[in-house]
Amino acid sequence: MKLSTRVGIACTMLFQLLTGAAAAQSAQRFSVQASGAVLFATRADPLYDSKTRLGFEGQARYTFGRFSLGAGYQRSTVFAFVNNPLTMALSFGFVEPRYVALASGGMAIYLAGRIGAGKIVCSISSDCPPQETKLGFGGGGGLLFRLSSRLSADLGAQFFQAPALSSSTSSLSSGYAMLRAGFGLGL
Repeated sequence: MKLSTRVGIACTMLFQLLTGAAAAQSAQRFSVQASGAVLFATRADPLYDSKTRLGFEGQARYTFGRFSLGAGYQRSTVFAFVNNPLTMALSFGFVEPRYVALASGGMAIYLAGRIGAGKIVCSISSDCPPQETKLGFGGGGGLLFRLSSRLSADLGAQFFQAPALSSSTSSLSSGYAMLRAGFGLGL
């Protein structure tokens, strides 16, 4: 087979891969997604217990081919005092563009970015100084599984930089890693 023929076949296959329907994304343009998350700070602070924490997120998504754009809200407890009821949670509104890199047989691999704004909120507001809303960003990827024409499952992982606790005596990490599992419902 000639080199030009091989290049032509490779270009055709690449074009089909990049322009084909994303088999695991919702068949509807609009969808909502709810996820549970496990989130942990990537750097410990000696004053706080930074064990793995649980959280949640919800988002609305608009899908067009292999691309989709989501907007949502995330809340996850990230720090707690040892022997104290005070906890601190990340409260974060975001926009998440997503690109399906590979899709086959009802499963897809996606890449995602995340940009938003939020702050650390305390369970006992009198124990924390007032916090400013700050920008945050990150990225990651995951797997989508089409369960029906309207329902999909999402398993994802992300790393992102988000607001840290503003205090003159603390240097809490603003880097977080997150594992998430959830469901999307096409509208």
